[in-house]
Amino acid sequence: METPGQRRNREALPPLPKPVRWAIGLGIAIIAGWFIWTLLPGAGFSGDLERVGAGEPVAVLVHESANPTSIGVMERLETLRAAPPGGIEFLVASLGDPEGQQFARRYNADVPGTLVFFDALGQPRARLHDPDTTEEIIRAAERLAGVSR
Repeated sequence: METPGQRRNREALPPLPKPVRWAIGLGIAIIAGWFIWTLLPGAGFSGDLERVGAGEPVAVLVHESANPTSIGVMERLETLRAAPPGGIEFLVASLGDPEGQQFARRYNADVPGTLVFFDALGQPRARLHDPDTTEEIIRAAERLAGVSR
């Protein structure tokens, strides 16, 4: 006579072959790594906010790594990295850092995805929230470059 446990074991599906288990595990690890990578702030933009008012015009992105709006603006800035419009340097104020939070409070720019443009003396001259296109960013940067020269 069979016990309930023996009957359940006999009806269970056979285990997956080892290569299939490895492939599934590797796929999960790759997807998890990609997701974590997308949450990291852009590695190429400086977070040195002391450059504001240091003699060159800059634009500072108020950034939050898990915010879709902020991520979208960061992607638009990435396309401008090779040839920054008006020679303006783009910086990042991360809301995950105390310095970035202080910057956001000081300039009333606590909404992720906001770009604040500063002249060479550190005076805020323009502000864009979630610019739809790189052209909006280029126009604001070129206006600032004209003011700062």
